[in-house]
Parts: sequence; structure tokens; C-alpha cells
Amino acid sequence: MRPLTIVRNNFLILSLIVSFLVSLVTDWYWIISLFLFIVTVLSVLDKLGKGLVLREMVVMYTIFICLVAPEIGYRVYNYENFISRIFVKYMQVPEDTYFNFALPAVIAFSIAMCFPITHEKQIMDEGSFFQDLINDAKKQLHKSVKTGIFIVSFGILMFFVVDFLPDTFRFAGLLFFFASFAGILYIYYCPFFPAKRILLGMFSLFIIWGTVDSGVFTVIVYMGITLFSFLFLGKKFALWKKVLVFSICSFVLLIVQNVKATYRDVTWKDVEYTGNKTQLFAHIVVEKLKNLDQLFDEKGFFPIYTRANQGFNISLVMKRIPSVQDYDGGSRLLTIAASSLVPRFLWPDKPEAGGRESMRYFAGKYIAGWSTNVSPLGEAYGSFGVTGGIAYMFLLGLFVRWVYKRVFVISQKLPLVIFWIPMLFYQVTYSMETDTLQILNSLLKSAFFLWLLYKLLPSWFGVVKKSRALIRSKRQANPFPA
Repeated sequence: MRPLTIVRNNFLILSLIVSFLVSLVTDWYWIISLFLFIVTVLSVLDKLGKGLVLREMVVMYTIFICLVAPEIGYRVYNYENFISRIFVKYMQVPEDTYFNFALPAVIAFSIAMCFPITHEKQIMDEGSFFQDLINDAKKQLHKSVKTGIFIVSFGILMFFVVDFLPDTFRFAGLLFFFASFAGILYIYYCPFFPAKRILLGMFSLFIIWGTVDSGVFTVIVYMGITLFSFLFLGKKFALWKKVLVFSICSFVLLIVQNVKATYRDVTWKDVEYTGNKTQLFAHIVVEKLKNLDQLFDEKGFFPIYTRANQGFNISLVMKRIPSVQDYDGGSRLLTIAASSLVPRFLWPDKPEAGGRESMRYFAGKYIAGWSTNVSPLGEAYGSFGVTGGIAYMFLLGLFVRWVYKRVFVISQKLPLVIFWIPMLFYQVTYSMETDTLQILNSLLKSAFFLWLLYKLLPSWFGVVKKSRALIRSKRQANPFPA
């Protein structure tokens, strides 16, 4: 392999390692943060079409909300800014205090996440290895054309009934709904599927309708991240086309983030709202597009900044710990790890995901009626301090990477498992907005759910069990096999 090719294939990991070393001896916070974001974007665009870019997308998003957005806070929406001071959204600790921990911790997590996963000198999630895996999956789908329809249909059914399920079974219901995205990939990759485009279009409209009706846009945004690279696999696009698609997606995301606050003010706070929500959403979008100049000015960008700046919650933890509360040495995280392994019926008062308990414990803030969280970065700092927190983030990245690798190892025997990555890693894509409990819960419960499906419905994974009658007849025909 040529030296230039080696550097290109490993440019992201080399940039992360160099940036980590530089971050330990300089205060170039803005330069390093912006550099890493640009490098990660370029790595995503370069790999797009060759393999999955899930890990790179997670890292890119983490860098943006934990490094780039906080820098915008320090430079624009600081204490001197009237809007951020009124809403108390300025960073709560000095820039040096925040970035001396957050910058190397994010880089350590990113290095662990993005380090190449190799198999016989091939990277497992790109190149010929991955293409062969997809081709094997297509062969399985050729034998079971209707499987995708069954999975999607059941997932849509669960979408409508999940709110009526007891709390104990609600997460399982959500997993069945998320499974519909695996079904969509079954349909998308099935070599001979009638009316494929019509079905994919109808499912897309259904997801958009459900999102607008609920006012919760996480499914479109974060499930879109997991599906993004699947739609480009095996297709060669010029770099400018990739940049165009990426820019359009980023612009749509900015519009959605800006629109949803206004939309929720009408549809959530007005309990008697009976109008057409889709028309309302479209109207707000049109109004925003008519005033694009206001979208990116200081006032118009503020809602996007407050939504994107996860560093604000992390700074709340750093302000409180250790001045008000000592580092706990990981006792809270041990409780969280245990709770992710024990069912709630055996531990009724175990910690809950969602941020309420984490915000109270680490940041000293009580929240009700809305959701936010300290992120694994906040937990890492509140538990172990700077050095220990950096090490924890590295280990957390290694754990996610290990689970990711296991999917590819299993897919060598069961190729269709590769299409369940969106369900498995959906909540990992926005893990830096949540906490360690949600990462562990989502990965462990999703993996158990997938294993249970495989045992109960092996045909969904291309495994056809022979009937007992057939086995018995073969034994009778040949009672003394060699």
C-alpha cells in the first residue's frame, strides 16, 4: 500500500492523536476544535459510499456539541451577551477550566471509537470486506422477499400501541418500532422487490408525519445518522455531490432545530390545539425561510446554540464539583452499570434514564416537564476529575467500539444482522446528550432483544429451521448415517 494511501485511510485517527498531544500543552481550544470538526466531516465524506460512517458521525456530532458549540458560547453568547445572560445560558466556568478537561476527554473518546476495526488486514466496516458482507445479505434477502414487509408492518403497528403498554414493556415496544428501520433496509437491499420505491416513499412520509404530529424530531435526526451511509453504499459520487448532500442535510437540521421551539409552543402548551399540525409546521418553516438573514444573526441563532451546546450542562457539573460536592470516585457509575443489568421488577427503585436523577446528582439542578442531561462527559468529570475523567471517556469509547465490532463478527455467520445496526446504535448516536445509563441500557437491551428475535423468529435472519417431520423422514430413510 502506498504511503499516501496509508495516511489518507488513517488521517482521522492520526489527527486525533496529534490533537490530543497538542491539547495537553497549548490553549488553542478554538483552533483544535474547529480543525477536528472539519477533519471529521472530510473523513465522513471520504468514506461515504465505501462503508459505514456511523462511528465517524457520532464523533463528529460529539465534537460539535461538546467543543464547537461551547466555543461559540465563550466567544458570542458569554456573560456580556444580553440574551444569554437573561436566559442564563452562558458557560458557567472559565474557558481554561472547561477545555482543559473536555478537549482531551472528547479526543480520547474519539480515538477509542474510530480506531480501525480490522479482520485479516481489512477494515471491517468499509472496503471489499463490507461489500462482501452486503452481497451475502442480498443473497439471503433473495430467498425471503416478504420478510422486510413483515418487520416494517409490525413496527408500524407498535408505533400506534406503544403508548398504551405498561411501563415495563414500553421499551420493548419501542424496539419493535425501531426494528422497522431494519425492515426498510431489507426492502431497500432486496434484489427483486416489486414497488420498492413506492413502499420506501410511503414509509418516509409516515415517519415524517409521526414526527411532526408528536413534535419530537429525534427519530428523523438520529435514525437518519445511522441510515445515512447505508443509502450511499456501493455508489460512487463526486466529492462535490457529497458536500452538497451533506450541506443540505445540515441546513435542514438547522431549520428543524430553529422551528421546533416555535412549533412546540403552539402544539404542546396549547392543550386545546385542534388545527392541522402538518400545515402549522409547514407554515412556520416557510416563515423561517423567508427570513434567512434573521436565522443566522445573534438572536435568531440563539435557539440553535442553546439546543446544541451540551457543554453548558457539563459546565454546571464543573461549577458544582468539587467546590460544593466531592468527586464520588465512580460510585454513581457503578450503580448505573449494575442497574443496566438488573430488570426493574427485581430492583423497583433503580436509577432511571432521562436526565432527572443525573442532573440532580451531578449538577444540583432539579428539572421537571422537560428533558436534559449532564452527558457522559459530565459524569466522567463528576466521578473522577480531569485525569480520571479522560481515562473513563477512553474506556467508554472502547466499549462502544467493542459492541460495534461484535455486530460485524456475528454478521459473518448471519449477514442480515448488519441491517439491525440502526436499531442497536440509534441511542448511541446522541449519547453525549444523555448519560452512561442510556448507552448501557440501549446497547444491552437492544442486543438481548435482537438475540430473542433470532431465537423466536430465525427466518427474519435468513435461518430456515428444518421441520421435525422432515428430519424424522430423513432418519427413517437412512437410520445408520455415516
